[in-house]
Amino acid sequence: MIRPLTPDDTEAFIALRYEAFTTDPLSWDHEPGTPIDPEVWRPRIAEVPGLKFVLGYFLTEDRETPELAGILGFTRYEKPKRRHRAMLWGVYVSPAARGRNAGGQLLEETLRRARQLEGLERVTLTVSHLAPAALHLYRKAGFVEYGREPGAARTGKVRMDEIYMLLEL
Repeated sequence: MIRPLTPDDTEAFIALRYEAFTTDPLSWDHEPGTPIDPEVWRPRIAEVPGLKFVLGYFLTEDRETPELAGILGFTRYEKPKRRHRAMLWGVYVSPAARGRNAGGQLLEETLRRARQLEGLERVTLTVSHLAPAALHLYRKAGFVEYGREPGAARTGKVRMDEIYMLLEL
């Protein structure tokens, strides 16, 4: 099941972000042991129609309560000169949901929603060169690389190139 997250999903969102750091420390920027303030994230994940949303992929089988197991954030630029663009951020799929095309479903639904927004022409994202599954998913959806910053991020001694990608809608 895929649906937009609401402020009521903040705790599950934060738990999944912590999982991302624990299982895949190259996936996002957060210091271990540093708390993530729910009051900071609650308004960030709340949908603003036509501007921003975070989609969640929920595992439902064999569960009384659906479990958040994947996330993908979408933000459209607000300034008039940039309103034709949007970016994807915070993409993560839990190991429990991998192999189910969760990332593909999140991306497909995000792009479906994006294509309905008047005046939106392009979607951009950045991805680590150390994430071959994500790169494959984005390329399969039509994203193309338009730049690369070598060593843009690092975790310990591991350096990552940040690949800049775009999709013309």
